[in-house]
Amino acid sequence: MRIWIFNHYAAPPDSAAGTRHYDLGRVLAAAGHEVTVFASSFSHFTRREERLAPGQRRAVRNVDGVRFVWVRTVPYACNGIRRILNMGSYAARVLPAQQDLDRPDVIVGSCVHPAAVLAAWVAARRRGSRFVVEVRDLWPQTLIDMGRLRAGGLPARILRLVETFCYRRASAVICLLPAAGGYLRSRGVPPDRIHYVPNGISDTRAPADGEPATAGGSVDHGPQVTDLITRIRGLRAGGCLIAGYVGSHGPANALDTVVAAAARLRAAGAPRIATVLVGDGPEKVACRRLADELGLDNVVFWPPVPKSAVPAVLAELDVALFCLRDVAVFRYGLSSNKLFDYLASGKPVLFASNAPGGPVRESGGGVCVPAESPAALAEALTALARMSEEERRQMGGRGRAWVYRHHGTTALAAAFLAAVSQATGPTPTSDAAEVAR
Repeated sequence: MRIWIFNHYAAPPDSAAGTRHYDLGRVLAAAGHEVTVFASSFSHFTRREERLAPGQRRAVRNVDGVRFVWVRTVPYACNGIRRILNMGSYAARVLPAQQDLDRPDVIVGSCVHPAAVLAAWVAARRRGSRFVVEVRDLWPQTLIDMGRLRAGGLPARILRLVETFCYRRASAVICLLPAAGGYLRSRGVPPDRIHYVPNGISDTRAPADGEPATAGGSVDHGPQVTDLITRIRGLRAGGCLIAGYVGSHGPANALDTVVAAAARLRAAGAPRIATVLVGDGPEKVACRRLADELGLDNVVFWPPVPKSAVPAVLAELDVALFCLRDVAVFRYGLSSNKLFDYLASGKPVLFASNAPGGPVRESGGGVCVPAESPAALAEALTALARMSEEERRQMGGRGRAWVYRHHGTTALAAAFLAAVSQATGPTPTSDAAEVAR
């Protein structure tokens, strides 16, 4: 099957971006399918042009069997008019970028924003291909629940119309959120068109039971990652437990809660706990300013690292931090790439969120506390620091075993294939079975 995926922020693991479609595409390509991912050459995570030379408007690269088509988009530095222009430029430029390629069987519009989905629908109409929507963020519901849009305002009403338009024209809707089925049905999606295919972890080489996590120092990931690992090891040598976060520093991530918890921990004195925050985003400057105002020497801010280096960084931590704001949209559940990466590392996960259920609770691979509570976060970190190293290892091992058992990309690729195959006729069970093997 020939599958196209329009995902503005997609990337292979050589950058800090999400690798969902690279991971799924690599499995599908190995099974004989042709997967093409259309993505922006400008990184949403580093705010830099990463793929195209000056004057170049498009590039095509094959990465482990997955064809990436990079298109140039308007650069931006923060959330504002230029970011909106960046989204619009992706939709406008991705359409001519595919004109000289063979017709696909199905085109998937991944809703990191609605403009990408609309572009996928236009391309599907022009090519006579089936159209599939992949729901990653609920636009505009997420923006409404986070207070960025007024429910009755004109922008929200326009986004509702776009959302309904796309859902009603989709042959299938793939959803990453475990509890979003009711929401999709309320937007007019028939139940038999809804397919749950969450994020996951590459299981090309899953670790054996009891096998230790991959060590971080044996592979050269470049000076930036090497310096980070050296910094973490220095903190540990000074007697600190290391709690780390690797990911976007956005409004939903509540990293100010982590900084406030660090202030409580420093005031408490013992045990000594250091926090390392790796990544970038619109809230990073404010978090760094807060840490400076509080005079904290137990919080380290570090730039983003490539996705391929994340396991090496996680291997150096004692505890992985995952936190979110208390936002109503999270009632539909989570499917966070970094949460699965955390669990796969074999480290205990401190999960600070009010989202229902979730991998940490289900796996027993960590500790859960309420969202936006510095006191609860500090108390949980203190309890984890007082555990023995073996107790933390056993806790992390439960999470790792669970995530490889339930969220390996081989099985997820089979589910993804079944969803897009339904959009083109009867599900080819032989292909899905081949991918699952």
